[in-house]
Amino acid sequence: MELEAAASWLRRSLLGAPTETVRLAVTGLARAGKTVFVTALAANLLAALRDPRRLPAAPAVAEGRLVSVEEAGLSVTDAPLFPLEAALAALGGEARWPEPTRRLAKLALDLEVLSPVPGHVGRLVGPLRRTIRLEIVDYPGEWLLDLPLLGLSFEDWSARELARARAEPRARFAETWLALLRGLDVQAPAEEGVMRRLAEAYAAYLRRCRDEAALADLAPGRFLNPDAWEGMAFLLFCPLALPPGASPTAGSIWERMRAHWDEYRRRTRAEFLAPHFARFDAQVVLVDLFRALASGAASFADTQAALAAIAAALRPEPGLLARLGLERAPPRPVFCATKADYVPASQRGQLAALLRHLVGGNGAAIALAAVACTRDITLTDDRGRVQDAVEGVVEGGGREAFWFAGGVPAESPEEAWFDRRYEVPRFLPPTPGPDGGLRHVNLDRALAAALPGVFG
Repeated sequence: MELEAAASWLRRSLLGAPTETVRLAVTGLARAGKTVFVTALAANLLAALRDPRRLPAAPAVAEGRLVSVEEAGLSVTDAPLFPLEAALAALGGEARWPEPTRRLAKLALDLEVLSPVPGHVGRLVGPLRRTIRLEIVDYPGEWLLDLPLLGLSFEDWSARELARARAEPRARFAETWLALLRGLDVQAPAEEGVMRRLAEAYAAYLRRCRDEAALADLAPGRFLNPDAWEGMAFLLFCPLALPPGASPTAGSIWERMRAHWDEYRRRTRAEFLAPHFARFDAQVVLVDLFRALASGAASFADTQAALAAIAAALRPEPGLLARLGLERAPPRPVFCATKADYVPASQRGQLAALLRHLVGGNGAAIALAAVACTRDITLTDDRGRVQDAVEGVVEGGGREAFWFAGGVPAESPEEAWFDRRYEVPRFLPPTPGPDGGLRHVNLDRALAAALPGVFG
């Protein structure tokens, strides 16, 4: 280790310090708050130069080793820029949450960091001055759910999804699509109009599952968020079953949709996995467990299934991505349960434990609020019992208190837990500090866990 450190110091002294590029991916399940996360991360890094106490759990910041931070541009051939200025304006002058990003976007920050050199060499030469281009890649969480599909055949995927669509809570949202399938001869010659109606009905079913039932395990992800694939012909497919004992007919609807499925998976590998995913140095996955808990047992179970699939795909070895031939294993993900400010500090350990239980130990698990908008309070009920709670300003004006009766469960709750339904308030963001920083819960812990080589 000391010889490597000495060699690195010598190379930098003689040849100059090259700029390192470090890529941090940020994604999340529906409404998990990734736009707020990226905005708060940038704002607090910029503010930390004036006040390192903004990020005390990130050693490089707390110890004053973060020398400079400034926003950097991206090349014209790169992804669209993350709308940092508009997001900061929403949180600051307008006191509202920023508009969510719905496509892949990047934000680049140029950092200068003093990294300790270990052993005797460090005592002689001092810290290593590093120039780092931090690229924060914000991409839709719906695309993350495409990764488990890469190992499935059209037949296997169709059988699974048809069975799920015929069972509650999905069946009531799938009625229109399933009605079209009942009158369909899948061996008939493929016609674009027929395939389009089927694909659009299937996409509408997925949207209703997400918007009306808070379900999360929904794929293909590009049916919910196509981005640059909007209108592409290969999106004209949906789950289909062949008649028992039948073989596919050339040129049939079934055969054409299977070809589109294969093209979807090929493009996912070529246009997302290889150019983006394979280059990530760190991965933060956000999830709003409060929405799942408050929406009932079915929503929670679906979120649990989605997280299990994601955690399995992101597991370095022997995970799905490693089996797909990536040049390197994906980084160990950092899973974050957002809106940790919706429970008092006394319950945040339980929130992190619940997330850890759901991902099965396949990554770090942190309870986080990228922007903290509540304060802890105690309430006394009519029986004299004291209850820890939080209070904040809600949309429409006024202050409101909130708590989960009995606290957040540390493991998957029994179905009876969901008998009491919760209306989770939507708290408004606080005003940024004079330095532009934003109050948070454990944002610094997530940063240090994701990028220990930079901020540790």
